[in-house]
Amino acid sequence: MSASPGSWLWLLRNELRLNWRGIGGSHLWLIAVGGGLLWACMHWAAWVALPGGYKFFQMMLKVPILSGGLFWVSVSLLVSQAMTSTVTALIDRGDLDLLLSSPLSQRTIFLVRGLSIAVSVSLLPAFALLPVAHAGLFRGFPGLMAIYPVVISTALGCTAAGMLLTMTLLRLLGARRARTAGQIMAAFIGVAFFLVFQLPNLLPADTKRAFAAWLNTGMQESGPLGPASALWWPVRAMLGEALPLLAVTAGGIGGFFLAVGLTYRRFISGTQEAVTGGRASSAKDSGAGPLFRSGLVRVLLFKEWKLVLRDMQVISQALLQILYLIPLFFLGFRSGHQDQYLTPGLVAVTAMLCGNIAWITINAEDAPELIATAPVSVARVLWIKAAAAVLPVLAALLPLSVWWSLRDPLAAATLLLCGTGAMISAALIQIWCPRAGNRRDLKNRHKQGGPGGYIELAGTIGWVGIAACAGGYWRWLPLAAAVAAAAALTAWFLGRGAREAIWG
Repeated sequence: MSASPGSWLWLLRNELRLNWRGIGGSHLWLIAVGGGLLWACMHWAAWVALPGGYKFFQMMLKVPILSGGLFWVSVSLLVSQAMTSTVTALIDRGDLDLLLSSPLSQRTIFLVRGLSIAVSVSLLPAFALLPVAHAGLFRGFPGLMAIYPVVISTALGCTAAGMLLTMTLLRLLGARRARTAGQIMAAFIGVAFFLVFQLPNLLPADTKRAFAAWLNTGMQESGPLGPASALWWPVRAMLGEALPLLAVTAGGIGGFFLAVGLTYRRFISGTQEAVTGGRASSAKDSGAGPLFRSGLVRVLLFKEWKLVLRDMQVISQALLQILYLIPLFFLGFRSGHQDQYLTPGLVAVTAMLCGNIAWITINAEDAPELIATAPVSVARVLWIKAAAAVLPVLAALLPLSVWWSLRDPLAAATLLLCGTGAMISAALIQIWCPRAGNRRDLKNRHKQGGPGGYIELAGTIGWVGIAACAGGYWRWLPLAAAVAAAAALTAWFLGRGAREAIWG
């Protein structure tokens, strides 16, 4: 079907083309072929699982909090994705000033941009659920085709929620601050249900029993969480039940067009503010002159920390790992050293967080030519930059290690040794196997960072394995240590050419 230039269909096709390029990058066709093969396997699995899976799902609806809870967890992730995409469409793309100067309708521009966000939001749920709908059609369960309108309506509803939240921030904070606040809020929403599910583990025993009693009462037939509750209508709609399907479809589609009608004018003004926003304040305006301090280590450490803290977009991209780290610390302070999975989890999260900071300080340096021409050894500068990545995360890990040392010295030593080793390994790999990048591309650093990203992942797995072996699986300790050592050696030998080209 051809679309005339300037029509909404023509604009939508262009938006989808840009989104598709952004997903695949240089590996577009590899992702398409691999995804197609996986989707075919998922169709076969759905065909085999029916009709037994259909009967099992109907039985689950008698206690729908499991399937319904999974649905709302997915919704939180989709709203988070919609907020991130809205911020990108509003500010980062930088092409709306050109569109606004065209004779196209502003409402049409905003509608098409919202539809493109909804399509990107729907990709993962459609990929996961549509094989069940197709298998159901040919296995005698045509009601499962209701998955189509439920997926579409859910994507539109999540897009509407993301747009409204972003526009609210835009109205309250302005375009520049709303960009940062939107990314941070998207990270919080994406991990909100994980944090909520961790709350019962942090409650006192009496409160936990009272909560369990309330939950049991609420799950009764007439309770707010019972099988007849409207909270679980989206799950029932997927099976083709008429009233839930009608309500979910009307809510999603109606909410999307309502969000477009309520926010597109503010969207346009916010975009213009982002493009023609006020000038940044200077040191002269603030009345404060430059402040110089002596000491190379001190100056470089504070310089790196200041640059990271000043860039809120980078902080928002790393915030998700910090949020996952918070409940782990709480569990640790509640005598969690007895949990054999807690120490490896802490090691993994701290290593990934340190790796992100090390990539920013070492490989995403804004002015590498100044570093190279400074009257200081490049090797010394790189070691200080690595320390700037390790020290903050290590400072967060130390209080928990000290707390554990009073109760279980072995667990404390394991956490401190493996956590420090994993962080140092992640930082060293950034030095030994470097690849220059832009700090704005932090979330894509593993995809764009060449072999260094995979080597870093292997090193983290090795240190996590060492932490797990210290919990009682000693016979596997040599293998885990060999993986960690092999990752470091591979980075050293494989990155010789890159070190010569970048660091000289």
